[in-house]
Amino acid sequence: MNDTRVRIGCSGYPVERRQYQARLGFVELQDTRRQLPKPDKFGRMKMSAPPGFEFAIVAPEALSDPEQVEGLPGDPRGYGALRPTAENLDLLDRTLAGARRLDAVVRIHTTSDLGAGPDAFDRFRALLAGVDRRGVRLAWESRGPLTAKEVIGWSERLELIPVVDPFQDDPPPGPVGYIHLHPLITMSGALNAEHYARLLERALRYDESYLVFDTPHAFRDAVAVRRLLDGEAGLPGEEPGADAGDESAPAAADESASEP
Repeated sequence: MNDTRVRIGCSGYPVERRQYQARLGFVELQDTRRQLPKPDKFGRMKMSAPPGFEFAIVAPEALSDPEQVEGLPGDPRGYGALRPTAENLDLLDRTLAGARRLDAVVRIHTTSDLGAGPDAFDRFRALLAGVDRRGVRLAWESRGPLTAKEVIGWSERLELIPVVDPFQDDPPPGPVGYIHLHPLITMSGALNAEHYARLLERALRYDESYLVFDTPHAFRDAVAVRRLLDGEAGLPGEEPGADAGDESAPAAADESASEP
């Protein structure tokens, strides 16, 4: 089985960074959700990571949520709703610059503040057209009023990767997929071997895919699917001498990825 096309990881580092990178080859950084990216630190993080280790970053939520503007420069009224304002354009441009330092895909998360209908689509399109997207993949996760069909349609027109939770919606067709499992959406209980097999089957439908666990036992879940992809038997912690990691500790913040 060709494992180069499936990137499996967690939302942030649920265990110590070196332990994480010894077991997994991909992580989605969360620090930038509410703060400015730090391109210089991104560069150092890239250099210190093992060869082939890959990253995703989450675009600042202020792009769509006007309540998340604390500490950001400019007029607070210029943020939110994915409007092509000077503040939103600068914030997205900084995010893309940081992503280039990491060779990272960017996940844009939107809430109901985006809205729906032609006006919302035109705002989104104008914002994306106002920045240099070259060399950066953009994925989009909508938790607003749009239906899954609308999200897929908008993504095709805007050249975005639609982000899905396969326990809620079928992964859409396309060459690249981005699967994000969120604890408030996926389920309240722990994932099991049947779930892992189902997730891997979904991820393997694509030429390339990203599979991000934001679950209560994210590291265990990600390692389990990684082992399944590699054809290894058993769950993490069942192999001799294995340690799935202590996920009771807060995420390891070896180096913040965002501005203070």
